[in-house]
Amino acid sequence: MLVRYVPLVVLSAAAGLDAGGVAVLNSALPSMGAQFGTSAQNLSWAVTGYALAFAGLLLCGGALADRLRRRRVLVWGLAIVAAGAVLAFMAPEFWLVVAGRVLQGAGAAITMPAATALLTSVYPSGRVRSRALGVFSAAQAGCYGAGLVLGGVVTSAFGWRWVFALQALAAVLTAVAAVRWLPLGAQHHGRRLDLTGAGALVAAIILIVLSADMASRPGGGPLVGVILAAAAAAGYLWWRRGRTRGGDAVLLDRSLLKARGVRTAAVVASVFYFCVTGSLFLLPLYLQQVRGMSPAASGLAVLPVSLAVAAAALLAGRLMKTHGPRPLLASGIVLTAGGVLLWCTAGMHSPYQGAVLAGLVVTGIGQGLAFPAITATGLRDVPEQAHGTASAVTITALQIGSGIGPTVLAGIAQAVGTAGHTTVSLTGHHLAYAAAAGLLLLIGLPAAARLTKRTEPK
Repeated sequence: MLVRYVPLVVLSAAAGLDAGGVAVLNSALPSMGAQFGTSAQNLSWAVTGYALAFAGLLLCGGALADRLRRRRVLVWGLAIVAAGAVLAFMAPEFWLVVAGRVLQGAGAAITMPAATALLTSVYPSGRVRSRALGVFSAAQAGCYGAGLVLGGVVTSAFGWRWVFALQALAAVLTAVAAVRWLPLGAQHHGRRLDLTGAGALVAAIILIVLSADMASRPGGGPLVGVILAAAAAAGYLWWRRGRTRGGDAVLLDRSLLKARGVRTAAVVASVFYFCVTGSLFLLPLYLQQVRGMSPAASGLAVLPVSLAVAAAALLAGRLMKTHGPRPLLASGIVLTAGGVLLWCTAGMHSPYQGAVLAGLVVTGIGQGLAFPAITATGLRDVPEQAHGTASAVTITALQIGSGIGPTVLAGIAQAVGTAGHTTVSLTGHHLAYAAAAGLLLLIGLPAAARLTKRTEPK
């Protein structure tokens, strides 16, 4: 019986490298910024660069997972993650750290669709899959929590570079376990991939993220129009290729976007993780720069959010069997936004046990309820052979939100207050948190409310 769940452990560890890889860096970012003398908005590129590569290449990763043997795809993705960590570990300049993070994002873009597709093939639909999805999400939350603590402790004890050494080791160990315990998977010989359409879609996604970063920077307005025009042109080329693909397979078949669940999951995932990733990027800066905490202390301080996510995700896996994703999505959105809004009431000397801790717990519960529901919604009514691509659509939207959130919210935060070039004022933090929560409520909640009974599991 125990052996039956070993693949779930390995797949959860592979997916957890993404969540843990972001969290383990959060507590190290202020120390990295101090060493390189970079501003909070430039520092956000250690997060945005990762998310940009992740979002841009996820659909390619989904296509690989649906065409090639999924275990091989997973192992290659883990190897690229490890290579990016080694590059960042050795980087003498901040831009090389960003380059390493971009490489890690590319590896994660290959890993995540393969892990999700392997999960749905190893565990059949119904109660077993719902429980597996709950564990899958809870494990990612657990890795996020472990990353927060380890990132702070390792940074305080050895320096921020050793955070990347830890990531490289974890990726290598997970790859070895995948070879030992996961099925190889079948190889599907379909039509060859339309490389022109694939390149156009990847370019459009990357340019959208870049435009959001430029829009949040002083004087970046004129360039935003040029970037968005280029993104629109690339998107139009992909759309036209979808109509006239001939004998070649497009990277993303447009018919997949006709499924209500796929569209809803994409919209909710993008705004949800704009709010979550952007807010959790700023929170360690608040704890260390405003409150004066050490990296280790700030990592421990943020840990309750992961414990709450893990507990709520396990509960969500059970609730989804009887209630479906709609109430879980709505509840998760309201709780997440409410928790972030609580941070708007935290002052320079407010007790940690007040608004900060309460916001972490409430936000964590919201994330734990919402994420399994987002994943299940994105796979609903999609053929199993297309699960890799369908999951990539959802995670692409998630990573677009994750990539835009930190840089936009950091730009908002730095635009107000009297803090220095490399720090953010308390007023700036409050404004950014309010903007994140407001966007989530205005866009995410109506999208979740439009889910119908046909989108929910029976």
